[in-house]
Amino acid sequence: MKNNSVVITAAELAPLVKVGGLGDVIGSLPKALNKLNINVKLIIPYYGSINKKNVKLVKKRISLEIEDKKTYFDVYKTKLPKTSINIFLIKHKLFNSKNIYTGKRKYINKTKYSRGIGDIERFTLFSKAVVETIKELKWKVDILHCHDWHTALVPTFVDEYSLLHKNFKNIKTLFTIHNLANQGISGLDIVDYADLHQNLTPALMEDYYDKDGDKIDAMKVGILSADYINTVSPTYAKEILTKEYGEGLEKYLQRRKKHLIGIVNGLDLNLFNPQKDKYIKKQYSLKNVFRNKLVNKEYLQKTSKLPIKDVPVLGLVTRLVSQKGLDILIPALKQILKKENIQLVVLGTGQPEYENEFKELEKLYPDKVKANITFSIDLAQEIYAGSDFFLMPSRFEPCGLGQMIAMRYGSIPIARATGGLKDTVKNNNTGFVFSKYNITNMKKVILKSLTVYSNKVKMKKMIRNIMKEDFSWDRSAKEYLKLYNKLR
Repeated sequence: MKNNSVVITAAELAPLVKVGGLGDVIGSLPKALNKLNINVKLIIPYYGSINKKNVKLVKKRISLEIEDKKTYFDVYKTKLPKTSINIFLIKHKLFNSKNIYTGKRKYINKTKYSRGIGDIERFTLFSKAVVETIKELKWKVDILHCHDWHTALVPTFVDEYSLLHKNFKNIKTLFTIHNLANQGISGLDIVDYADLHQNLTPALMEDYYDKDGDKIDAMKVGILSADYINTVSPTYAKEILTKEYGEGLEKYLQRRKKHLIGIVNGLDLNLFNPQKDKYIKKQYSLKNVFRNKLVNKEYLQKTSKLPIKDVPVLGLVTRLVSQKGLDILIPALKQILKKENIQLVVLGTGQPEYENEFKELEKLYPDKVKANITFSIDLAQEIYAGSDFFLMPSRFEPCGLGQMIAMRYGSIPIARATGGLKDTVKNNNTGFVFSKYNITNMKKVILKSLTVYSNKVKMKKMIRNIMKEDFSWDRSAKEYLKLYNKLR
């Protein structure tokens, strides 16, 4: 696909602006695609928090029909740091805020959530502005690659524009689902707000007239209208076809399953590199891991005010929410901490009940537990480098980066066989895996890891195995190239 043009659009992009893993993907994938001679452009909103240094105006006052009236936006340009890849920034008053979101999550059930109408209107406008930018700047685009609900309406705008502008007929759309539970749900009036015509686009018509209440779900429209859909791991692509993981959209995904595949996310190997990591006490590689990782372990114990001794240290770096398996992990840990000589270092923030449970564990076992209820990049790296085992017992996990980072740092994952965890962690080889989601299995798998800790030969073998794993974006980019070629 040499010299062909791919436009990637999303709500966030590291290092410019980021709240989660989506930002890491959008900041890393284009670099790997560029190495494969793919001409990549990026489009994100121009948030108030983005540094204005090295940003140039491309075009001023492009008009857009929104809410039955004209509004205007400007297009700016900057470079993805340390690359020649152009990032185009959509500047509109709705994105003057320094935050990606102006409101909080609105939970529909335990796992599924959306955003307030203000945020849905902002990203609807952004999606339309993406397509208008392509038209105004007369870009030749082969693939328009959209990510998550924020840009899920882009394929529908492409469908409408293709009825009026011949350039759009050849644009193929790819919609990547990073987390199906994160949906953009609003009232039917969003269609009028966007100046869309439900009778012109079959996907929008279906959602508009569907018998699921007076609602439009951007995620559902993206699934129905994109030429191809992918998720961030092969197992998650299969799981979301079922009621258990489908978040109410499984029947639409089943209909599109011939055009649905999974590609595991990569890891920024420069950022997550124990040989160069400035946040850890002692840098190391596979050659000196056993000597130098011990220095990091003892440093973690010291800074966590835990006794410095030869016991298994379990690390947990996560959002403290139910998706992450904490409802089975905490009861299992309570039983294990009573009897076993282990240490646990936790880092994260989230639901108050989980924050409080970990604080209580720290009070009960001050010599065994350190609960850091905060966000800290440097402490996260110290935990990866200083822990023997890394806990990821997720209820569901589209891809997961924690297990890959942990392996890179020689910390053996203890994970549930779901989504990307199932695709990246091999039981008894590169980690310890359990399938059935319950406290008993959670406890069993932790106890199993503790027996391996006592077997230094087996422990060293597993550490060598995990540090040899290839989680580079180069590998993932080749899979995306295959998918782009399928779309052509």
